[in-house]
Amino acid sequence: MILFDRDDLIDGLRELVEELHAAGEPVGLRIVGGGALVLRHFDRGTTVDLDAVQVRPGSETAVVTAAERIADRRGWQRDWLNFKAAGLAPWWGREILWETIHRDELVTIEVASAEALLAMKLKASRPGRDTDDVRQLLAICEVDSVEAADALFSEYFPGDALTERAWSMIERILADGPLDPPAAPPPVRL
Repeated sequence: MILFDRDDLIDGLRELVEELHAAGEPVGLRIVGGGALVLRHFDRGTTVDLDAVQVRPGSETAVVTAAERIADRRGWQRDWLNFKAAGLAPWWGREILWETIHRDELVTIEVASAEALLAMKLKASRPGRDTDDVRQLLAICEVDSVEAADALFSEYFPGDALTERAWSMIERILADGPLDPPAAPPPVRL
């Protein structure tokens, strides 16, 4: 499996925009997960894929088909851009704010806000895999207690509370001392 750094993702998205323009396909693409973190929020090194959750306007099929052509040309796994995380996004709570990283006459690409990504990472709370992402997002969002993290989580996932695993992860992170927000990466240029 190929791991993607920020430059890989930008190159892939640049080609995706070109493919969609060639097809005359209007697309609004929304990105979450590690790809959103790498592109907009902080340098996390690499990610295994680019998680998309919505295409409005446009067609998810058109985006996937274009992404697969890019994968074939570059020797990447065909699901480098996929919609597997669509069911994990918090659609019924606090509205997700989206930050535009690219907009032209046909294609708009947005990434989820740090707060929404923190809620999603806390929902997954995979030890080791999500720990550093949660640490960085806690700092960016200025969340300095488990109770504050739980309150933010509950805004995005009403009726749900942090799992014991997520609660313990946050306690361990905060026990290490004050959190310093990471530097934001430069703007994406497609």
